[in-house]
Amino acid sequence: MDFKSLTEYLDECLIFGIKPSLIRIDKILQLLGDPHKKLDFIHIVGSNGKTSTTKLLSSILYESGVLTGYHISPHITSYTERIWLNGRDISSDDFLASYERIKGSIEEVNSLDMGGPMTQFEIIAAMAFEIASFNKLDVMVLEAGMGGRWDATNAADSMIAGLTGVSLEHTDILGDTIEKIAMEKVQVIKEGAKAVTTSRDPEVLKVLRSRISDVKDTSLYSYGKDFLITEKEDLGLEGFKLDIKGVLGDYSDINLPLLGDYQPLNLALAITISELYLSGRGISLKKENIDSALEKVTIKGRFEILKEGPRVIADASHNLEGIEHFSQNIQRYFKDRKKIIIFSVLSDKDYLRMIGKVIGISDVLILTSSGDQRSLDIDSLEETTLKVIAKTGKEGKIPEKVFKIDNIDNSLNFALNMADINDIICITGSITNLEHVY
Repeated sequence: MDFKSLTEYLDECLIFGIKPSLIRIDKILQLLGDPHKKLDFIHIVGSNGKTSTTKLLSSILYESGVLTGYHISPHITSYTERIWLNGRDISSDDFLASYERIKGSIEEVNSLDMGGPMTQFEIIAAMAFEIASFNKLDVMVLEAGMGGRWDATNAADSMIAGLTGVSLEHTDILGDTIEKIAMEKVQVIKEGAKAVTTSRDPEVLKVLRSRISDVKDTSLYSYGKDFLITEKEDLGLEGFKLDIKGVLGDYSDINLPLLGDYQPLNLALAITISELYLSGRGISLKKENIDSALEKVTIKGRFEILKEGPRVIADASHNLEGIEHFSQNIQRYFKDRKKIIIFSVLSDKDYLRMIGKVIGISDVLILTSSGDQRSLDIDSLEETTLKVIAKTGKEGKIPEKVFKIDNIDNSLNFALNMADINDIICITGSITNLEHVY
């Protein structure tokens, strides 16, 4: 098998859907000799900000001299983005080699009566655990795919759990209230672990404190109480300058070269978790290592400027909270510029309210599909969008024009052909498979 064949196989595994259970991941890890017990793990859960926090945290730890990896999902252009080792994404050859090493175990699990074959996410999570052990990492940072309790990444007992925040998502699986969803996410907090959160939602904090009181030898560090952004200067398209008070030290004049009003909070979470983990290894976090990490970190699809003249931005705002942040940021940075918005969404998201936000910032709206099997089909997306626009009427801003185009590549070409040099083109919503865009 070559890498292309492997990616096609992993694509096909999406038909096995989402199966909230640890039975298959536990079994394959047992067959592989328990790689998840051979190094340290840090878990990042939440509704938004997980990927950014994971990347920031991993980069800081690596710059601090710790052999570090991470596992994130989904990817924007290639499966290799999902696993990062000591400063770079895994190579396609090493990704393929890991699959070949565990292929027999996958086949064995699939032959058993364990609720059907392994899902795509379970297979890649198993590969991440195997790769971390194979490369003798000190620590791997795990981004939960969905929830926490039954997520394949929860096979590991993490030393530290970071919670970014909670909003309504995957309600058919995780529950239909913030409290229920939070209860699923906090299950990654195990005995002896430290928990760190930037959430200030009273319901979420109540659930967190309950989990901490129920699990032996755990402790909680909360934003605003135990760590804090004490100064924040908005540098526009240059990012932010920050002063952050951590739990173990103060860090001044941090240059954060990432756009989006959510990134300073993600960095504060990453710094605090770094302090706690490094202190356990007898290492003090240094400002110079934070600076070095931030000079090197890149985050695809998070208010990322891809090109200029016209300016093209990719922002993977996959749920309502994400779209709200995107809408605020696009208005903040480009209030008086014409905006051409390319939008796709998954059918299991709160797409009705997401559409309501998108039409309010669009001068031209292009409806499309990312190609994901869970994407809302374009005809349904168009029908719903036109209904929302009709209902909005003269009461609020609506797009001058609405188009329907089959995929993101063709949508971007269409937008580029119509745009003037000073216009803003944004690809947003549930966006994956952007390899041609990059």
